[in-house]
Amino acid sequence: MRTRKMTNKFVGIIITLLLLGQTFSDGTVAIANTVTGLQENHDRISPTNVTGNTSGEAELLTLNRLRDSGLSLQQIKQQAINIFLEVTRKDVQPTDSAAIVYPKSISNKGLVKAHYLPPRMEWLYFYVGTMEPIIHLYADDVNDTKAGATRIVVPKAAQEPLSPLWQQWSSGIQNLNEHVTAIYKLANDEKPDNIAIGRHAVAMYKIATGLERTREKGVTVIRKTEQLGQQSETVGIQ
Repeated sequence: MRTRKMTNKFVGIIITLLLLGQTFSDGTVAIANTVTGLQENHDRISPTNVTGNTSGEAELLTLNRLRDSGLSLQQIKQQAINIFLEVTRKDVQPTDSAAIVYPKSISNKGLVKAHYLPPRMEWLYFYVGTMEPIIHLYADDVNDTKAGATRIVVPKAAQEPLSPLWQQWSSGIQNLNEHVTAIYKLANDEKPDNIAIGRHAVAMYKIATGLERTREKGVTVIRKTEQLGQQSETVGIQ
């Protein structure tokens, strides 16, 4: 019964987020439709000359795409911190300070064998539900690329340095997906293990931090090729 109740709450949260996302998307489209004639970086979404295997839908890796990935990683890190704080809540004592300190980072050193309060399920599922759709979207992109349904294409001059970065990105996204699934399962236990959930949150924070470094390296490579005018011919990476 408890699992069903929690699952229903989780589904409700996801539906709410999707509706909010649709409302925001509709407003964004309405604004975008009033702007025409701009030929900026965000318009370069389709490669003009792809060499090699051309099976699958081609998606050009641009600076804007890399910037947007950074925004998503920040959201994942923020929710990982929120989950960590939720499962490390202690009973407030009369002598405790009223100040709330929001950490800039988290680690397993902050997880000690102490008497933590049971996590509030509504909040825990809200945090998970906020980042899970983001992770799943990226996981779907990775799986589609591996299956050949989608091809990530880059300037030919950037293929060599970007190929290992794409491998790091793919592996990191898969690991994030595994950890968020583990948190969801642990939260459905009769007595959720605070320490176990906290460790998964720390792992997700570390993975997202590593992916941010990978993203920054990708930005450097793409920026250089565009500054040198070497972005006309594109190739796929795997």
